[in-house]
Amino acid sequence: MENSRIGNRLAAALCTALLLCGCRQFTEHPAVVLPAAVQEVLADTASASFIDFSSYGELRSLPIGIFDADSTSMTLLETFTGLDLFDNITGARRSDGLADFAGEHFQYYTAKSDDDCFGSGLFLMQDHYWDSFAKERSKIVVAGGFLSPSGGLDNLEILAEHNAAGVKVISEVNAGMRAMFDSLANDNISAFTIASLSDSSHNALKSYSEMVRKISAEQGKSRTISIINSQASPDGLAKIVEDLRRNGSKSPLKVIVMSGLEDEFKTSCILLLERYRSMFVNGTYPYRSILADDIIFIDPALSAAAECYVTLRNDRNLALRAERQKVSYFYGL
Repeated sequence: MENSRIGNRLAAALCTALLLCGCRQFTEHPAVVLPAAVQEVLADTASASFIDFSSYGELRSLPIGIFDADSTSMTLLETFTGLDLFDNITGARRSDGLADFAGEHFQYYTAKSDDDCFGSGLFLMQDHYWDSFAKERSKIVVAGGFLSPSGGLDNLEILAEHNAAGVKVISEVNAGMRAMFDSLANDNISAFTIASLSDSSHNALKSYSEMVRKISAEQGKSRTISIINSQASPDGLAKIVEDLRRNGSKSPLKVIVMSGLEDEFKTSCILLLERYRSMFVNGTYPYRSILADDIIFIDPALSAAAECYVTLRNDRNLALRAERQKVSYFYGL
């Protein structure tokens, strides 16, 4: 009889524990509500945007998909095809004289505009061009141009998180800003200025500003970060420096951001900044307070290419073909 009572108590306790466990699971893991645009791609079989990720295929042999809203520049694609940052055997970050993406196939899509980010990503994931031409799907999508979370990039990244095929998305601007924050990880600077060198001033400011706020919130760090855009030239950088001095800025120039940053251009910028630091006017060095001691350079295109290589290598989705690279070009209408 005593054994029976003990057994009943144990059974009751077990049921209670299971109920409590079930309640915690329900509370801690609420159902994910996806944006309507993403739901349409994943579930609406009648929609032109629908993609059947269950039949997507094995990723390794598929091409890398790149789209760029800047129809006048091939910087992002050229950075990918010429990348040599890694040892192709070990994966260590050191040049080995061989293209990191040797043997890879690429799909390059010139998007209609920055605002068509989500549609451009879908195009690279789809298996058709218009209604009548077949194309390959992309194993990863690299989003180039001055894209912002509010301009469709968030939806594209959410789609990457929830598709069944494992197709990931890398944003050029996101990769660049993350590389910047990584470089500042051990720097205690609380206020600084980013010099964005680009010929697309409005889009660059909006894109970088939104991404800086997003990453800052993710990292929980509080910094005062100003972003100033000027043309992509040493003269553009000089204008930013002069503006900072004229406005009596308390936020020193710390970061220079430019896609396709070549060594010759970087050297020109360094020499220009050294000249400013050495200027002695009326008993003072007027530019030293507005220039950080160690200014860092960020190339978002290079950051995106490096992030793509590491992602594909970690996922074991590098093609590793013996043949040469191949690029298929597509143009948005």
